[in-house]
Amino acid sequence: MKLREAQIRQVCGTILSRWKAKGMIRPKAPEEVLLDKMIGELVDDFRREEALDREVEGLLDKHSREMTASRADSRILFQKIKNRLAQERKIVL
Repeated sequence: MKLREAQIRQVCGTILSRWKAKGMIRPKAPEEVLLDKMIGELVDDFRREEALDREVEGLLDKHSREMTASRADSRILFQKIKNRLAQERKIVL
């Protein structure tokens, strides 16, 4: 995961407090419940992206010999494949 749980909690807490201050939301549930839901969604999103990264790495490993022969840049290919799979699966990066 790219961020530690304490960092995720802080980011979500800041977002929630700003939304409330600007009147963008009027919470019907306790703030802690909303914060836990936000954290859960963000953590799930990070896990989906990590799974996507692992899949892309697997595809690149599978075709590494072809990439070496064509002198393709693996970083560029990684990003292109990741973007394509994310778009197909409707994952927002």
